[in-house]
Amino acid sequence: MIENLMKHYKDAFITAESPYKTDLYSWFLTDTGTFFGIKKDRLSTKETSLLSSLFTPYGTHVNDMNDTQAFWYNLLFLQQGTVSPEQFSFSQCRFIQFYADQPITDHLEFQEAIQALLPRDTIFLWENDSSGVLIETRNEEIIEDVFYDEITVTLTSDFYTDMRLFIGQTHPLSDNLGSLFHTEKEWFQKGIQFLHKQKVYRLHDILPFLLLEGMDVDFRNQLKNVIPEELQADHELLETIKVFFESDLNVSNAAKRLYMHRNSLQYRIEKFIEKTGIDIKHFHGAVTTYLAILDLEHF
Repeated sequence: MIENLMKHYKDAFITAESPYKTDLYSWFLTDTGTFFGIKKDRLSTKETSLLSSLFTPYGTHVNDMNDTQAFWYNLLFLQQGTVSPEQFSFSQCRFIQFYADQPITDHLEFQEAIQALLPRDTIFLWENDSSGVLIETRNEEIIEDVFYDEITVTLTSDFYTDMRLFIGQTHPLSDNLGSLFHTEKEWFQKGIQFLHKQKVYRLHDILPFLLLEGMDVDFRNQLKNVIPEELQADHELLETIKVFFESDLNVSNAAKRLYMHRNSLQYRIEKFIEKTGIDIKHFHGAVTTYLAILDLEHF
């Protein structure tokens, strides 16, 4: 691929250990860690978009970064640099990733808005015009007190774009933060892929899909058969049971979400238990059935 690009762009194509002359060249990073640059005046918008989908673009916002942002950008997005815990005033961090389905035109306004909605100090990084990450810094575990769903509603309203957030795990400072960030980035993509109606994701939301993807196909087929064939086509019933699970097995809360009378929902649950022989009102039965429903829906 690189050789073909080199032949196509000729003297407008260069490679380097790290980007330079970013005012003249658009830079991209390959999977093998090689940087290559192509003169901006040789790239059309369509070509830039295509290259960005095939390789990791070197951030267009790099020139606007301060030293702290540049350090974290290189560490997370480029997998370059090392972390010495003693150089920081904090000992832990957490990555809050965001994605907008439309490009953000006013970067500064958006950055100020999202940072104002979060109660703790963050380091803000753009990846491109639609996505980026806030690095939340801390010295000790903090009890969660942020309503992230409300934040997405506010941002969606203010910037006329559908917003999604991934709330990562808390990590101690170490050299593998870049790897941990990329893993969480992959989890975020799974959330966007499978949980279309959801706006905020955490690991526990994504884990069922990661488990199913890692399963042998034959085992997944056996898992589907936990639900009798006559019920597999009853999408309304399965959606009802899934909402019951996602409401923490609370009949009253699930009934409210489904706009259904509590007794009607209870009847459906009992009907499902009777036909499957699985007591879904208890943890083990609920977990097995939930995975089977997701398997039927997505795989």
